[in-house]
This record gives sequence, structure tokens and C-alpha cells, in this order.
Amino acid sequence: MSLLQTAHDFWSLRSPRERVMLGGLGVVLAGLLLWFGVLAPLNMAGGWARAERQAAAADLAAVNALARGGATPGATQAAGRGLAGVVDVAAAASGIVIERRREEADGRLTVWIAAVQPRILMQWISGLRSGHGASVVGMSAAKADASSLAVEVTFERTGS
Repeated sequence: MSLLQTAHDFWSLRSPRERVMLGGLGVVLAGLLLWFGVLAPLNMAGGWARAERQAAAADLAAVNALARGGATPGATQAAGRGLAGVVDVAAAASGIVIERRREEADGRLTVWIAAVQPRILMQWISGLRSGHGASVVGMSAAKADASSLAVEVTFERTGS
């Protein structure tokens, strides 16, 4: 007897209720295999790739800063710009992508970042405060994935 004939005999010996139950269990098993065998590994690989890209962008910014003679990244480009220009140049030099920004009438600037590693975020904020006199007056952060944060930061110019 062939395997197909054996499977057909097994199926035909089951009652309609058992067939429905076995079919439902097959659907659940297929869904679990799809989720844990395909979708979860792809999601983890995507998060890893984003983290690696951010780290590479930060490394590139550091190498470019050293190639310019050790100057602080963006210091020469940010000179003479307002708070938005300083924040934009420093973010680009750190490899941070600002999703959107809002400038307030009182001179404050709020930026939204979709994904950034905490270490890079803190280095960026520290550099803005020490090198450009931009201080954080408000911040909210949420976990974006396993290694990065989604952040909303409000800056204010404290000096020149």
C-alpha cells in the first residue's frame, strides 16, 4: 500500500467531528510554524540590521570628524545657524535620522526620532549641550525594538 492510500484510509476512518478537529489543529500548527519559523526570525533580523546601520553611521561620522582634523562633528557647519540648524547638523553627524520637528514661538525646538540606540542618543545630547549650548527641557522615550528607542526631545538654547 502506498503512503497516499494509507493517509486516505486513515482520514476516511475518522468521524466528521474528528476530521474538523484534526483540520483545526492543522491550521493552528501551520500558523505557529509560520509565526515562529518565518516571521519572528525576519523581525529579529530587521532589528539587528537597523542597529548595525546606526552603529556604522556613528562610526562613519566619527571617522569623518577625525579626517577633518579632530573637529567636533558639525561644529564648523553649525556656526551661525539657529537652534534647528545646530540640532540638524549634529544629528546628521551622529547618524541620527530626525523624522519630524516643530519650532515653537519661544525658541524651543521639538524633534521626533523613530529609532536610535540609547548610547548614541546620550552622546548626541551631551555634544549639543557642551558644544552648542542646546539643553534638553523635555524628553520622552519608548522602546522601539530590542536595541533602540523612539524619542521625542525638546531643546532650548541656553547660550552661544
